[in-house]
Amino acid sequence: MKPQQTFKLKTEQRHLRLQNCLLTILEVHEFMGGQAIHLDIIQQLEYLKELISHFQPELLSERDLENIEDSTNHLLKELAKIFHLKKLGMIHSGYYH
Repeated sequence: MKPQQTFKLKTEQRHLRLQNCLLTILEVHEFMGGQAIHLDIIQQLEYLKELISHFQPELLSERDLENIEDSTNHLLKELAKIFHLKKLGMIHSGYYH
């Protein structure tokens, strides 16, 4: 594989990974909009959604993406605790990133 093709493939993979995190946050934000959750949490999700939408995958390192994925997983775990305590059900039923 040529270096240019390798770079393009890595960029596409990074874009998909970043998009997956963004879509997860969007889904959580949408789901939580109808729940009895503190307004600060909704505002922080809105800020996070806005922030991630400006990332450029081609400029992110592998470590950057791992940090974003780890942070997304951490967010899901913390929100799951809130949902459990408030008896709102499960925030998601699948695997983390």
